[in-house]
Amino acid sequence: MSLRPWFEAYLDAFNRNDFAGFGAYYAPDVVFVGQAAQVTGREAVLAFYRTVKARLDETLELLTFVGAADGTRIAAEVRTRLVAREDWPDMPTGAMRAGDRRESVNFILYDIADARFTRVRSARFGPRAGA
Repeated sequence: MSLRPWFEAYLDAFNRNDFAGFGAYYAPDVVFVGQAAQVTGREAVLAFYRTVKARLDETLELLTFVGAADGTRIAAEVRTRLVAREDWPDMPTGAMRAGDRRESVNFILYDIADARFTRVRSARFGPRAGA
């Protein structure tokens, strides 16, 4: 499997809100550790994204890609863009009002087995305080 085209197809499905398409990339027992949720299991990840994508337009843009030669890991630098379609005062990463836009750059590590993500870990990159 060539990792980069495979991963880009995942991002494409995610950006099109193709839940069946991007959900197929998650192992049944995937461990997902993001900034807004820490959940275990494909169905829990999809439920999380159904909640998010019902309220926000979320798109991911691949900035940097590093894939392990053995196909077991990906490290990606990803720009995340959020646009609130409705007010979400209790959004896990901070309240948003309809029309608000938020952008961040994240480092995301993916562990892979049998062409499925088994663990996804994300950390936000931000400027140094006072910079």
